[in-house]
Amino acid sequence: MTENFVQTVSSVNYNKGIFSLYFVGQNQQNMSNGVMAENDADLELKQVVHMPASGFMHMVSMVKNMLEDPRMAAEFDKLVAAGFLPTDPAQEESGAEPEIVSAAPKKKTPRSKK
Repeated sequence: MTENFVQTVSSVNYNKGIFSLYFVGQNQQNMSNGVMAENDADLELKQVVHMPASGFMHMVSMVKNMLEDPRMAAEFDKLVAAGFLPTDPAQEESGAEPEIVSAAPKKKTPRSKK
């Protein structure tokens, strides 16, 4: 087994029951020369992972559960405070709290019998 460090997923494709995740990262040769990636075009494909739909849905469920965990939210807050994660630029300009919009449940309307 090999382990790879990647920076992000550039795309996720689905075809005939198989999901493909494309992982990208900075070019190691450029990094060793002090050149850092400044945009997505500077990233290179590091690895492609293929998995069945059931495995992909299990992974999504695990990530969703992690993101809903208050301990993970605290970790993200620490990363934002340290400047490692960007904040929403629109929110920074207005200084407002993020607005949470929830959908109202649909009301049942009586159907007329014919």
